[in-house]
Amino acid sequence: MFVLFQMALRNLRAHRERALLLFLVVAGASGVLVMSMALTAGVAAAHREATTTFLSGEVNVGGYFKVHPDSVAPVMGSAGKVREVLTPLVPEGCHLRERGRGRATVGVARRRYSSFLVSLDVAGEKQALESILMKEGSLGALARPRTIVLSTAMAERLKVGVGDMATLFTESIGTLRRNALDVEVVAIMQGAGLLGSSSGILVSNTTLGELQGYRAGAAGVLQLECLASTGGGRDLNAMGDSWRQALRSSGFEVLPAMNKAYGDKLAPMLREGWRGQRLDVSTWEDESWFLRFITDGLGALTVLLGLIMLAVVVVGLFMAQSVAVRERTREIGTLRAMGLQRPLVAVLFMTEGLLLGALGSVSGAVAALGACVLLRDAIPLPGPLADFFFSPHLPLAASVGSAVVAVVLVTFCASLAVLVPSLRAAWLSPRSAMESL
Repeated sequence: MFVLFQMALRNLRAHRERALLLFLVVAGASGVLVMSMALTAGVAAAHREATTTFLSGEVNVGGYFKVHPDSVAPVMGSAGKVREVLTPLVPEGCHLRERGRGRATVGVARRRYSSFLVSLDVAGEKQALESILMKEGSLGALARPRTIVLSTAMAERLKVGVGDMATLFTESIGTLRRNALDVEVVAIMQGAGLLGSSSGILVSNTTLGELQGYRAGAAGVLQLECLASTGGGRDLNAMGDSWRQALRSSGFEVLPAMNKAYGDKLAPMLREGWRGQRLDVSTWEDESWFLRFITDGLGALTVLLGLIMLAVVVVGLFMAQSVAVRERTREIGTLRAMGLQRPLVAVLFMTEGLLLGALGSVSGAVAALGACVLLRDAIPLPGPLADFFFSPHLPLAASVGSAVVAVVLVTFCASLAVLVPSLRAAWLSPRSAMESL
């Protein structure tokens, strides 16, 4: 086998121009595969980070309260008791944060802008203060009463800046009552993708409670927040099921799993005749299900691009190796006349294809990994792409695992491509091979 390996290397050197061209094709295919998988993984990671920063925790326990059948509010009046039940179930490295959520309208003079509203526990959310970047002002200023932070899009549309006054309006679902509160703009968020733009209003839990008239002890939602090093790898659906069971065992009425965002559950509840308090448990995937088409679409695009690249490798190597068999007919005849058996002739040509496939795919994967490391968060994206990629910069999350997958796939396709030409070369008889030229 070592002799055949040496012969394969010598043949590649003898036809170095063709070998170099095929090497570049294989390396390019491997590199494109790694880059596309890195982009898909990066967008998925940015999607999760944006969702768990602006919209949701890893797991959420929220409330729906109905004073009468024609109104419903996203609030739970016994947040302290709920926290007591959930605290023993919180995994190590995680904690429960209190937030509020809803929709609101901000008005300045005659200008109005409606958006998703999120309230924060400013004193307790140190990690959120670091992950939400400000264009102007400080997020910590939300600790002052009657203050608000706006997204860049909202601030530009309302033509306001830090220090300006605005009016915050909310309307209880199913009623005609409107609540209003004069607030001061203390900061403007940087662009942070689709969720950063749509979740355009940030206030403190205290300000939201004053706006909505919540009594002491009420809260919008309790969210599980985990450190980046401990939050992954958990079965969140199983955790949600265990939380539902614990809450039911403690006497709370809990909605069944629906795999929808909390806002999509509000309207159907208006048609239900119950009153009082019900709790709901959801995961971050449930709360952002309406954005899943982005990551699913990128995954499908990666598969399609991978199939195209692998087809290019298969066709390119098949054509090149078929031509090589015709050009080397006399060489094959000589080898057969010298006693080289058919299987060994096939192995010789297969070895050449495998060398090209393995060396090219490894080189392309390594180059792509290096490019991903250098380019990660270094290429600014235009507005529409930043929204859909959930990041103002190109999110690339390459991994050794994706590189290994690309190398294996490309090398396997290279082996398939040279299989038929290698068998064709093996079945040439010495006489017909020598007489063909």
